[in-house]
Amino acid sequence: MARMRKFTQNKLWRDKVIDQLQTQGSIIDYIILDSASYSKELKSKLIEEAHEVQSAHTRETIIAELADVFEVVDALCKVYNIERNDITLVQNAKRDERGGFLNRKYVVSAQHVVGSMGEAYCLNDPDKYPEIIE
Repeated sequence: MARMRKFTQNKLWRDKVIDQLQTQGSIIDYIILDSASYSKELKSKLIEEAHEVQSAHTRETIIAELADVFEVVDALCKVYNIERNDITLVQNAKRDERGGFLNRKYVVSAQHVVGSMGEAYCLNDPDKYPEIIE
């Protein structure tokens, strides 16, 4: 028997990969998730794939990683009974109202009036938007 090494995974895998690896002699320990766990893991997978897009450096790898992001988005759409067109409509409305990201504006800091919506938004997530004390 071949020597084996075992590695923790604790993540959602693509459907065909398990069978492909088992054919090559791997032993894959997996479970079938219930609906709530599946939804949770898809969301985690979306973050994982987004990090991989961030790490990609060539056009080809960016395309491959974005394809993975789209695959996860498609699965989330199926879980929540969302059509891609539903997303496109909201995307277009947001772009019309708030703009897109094509102008490359990177905000370093923002000062908001006490009691304003901007202040409340930042205070609601202090880890993401820490207050600068000068």
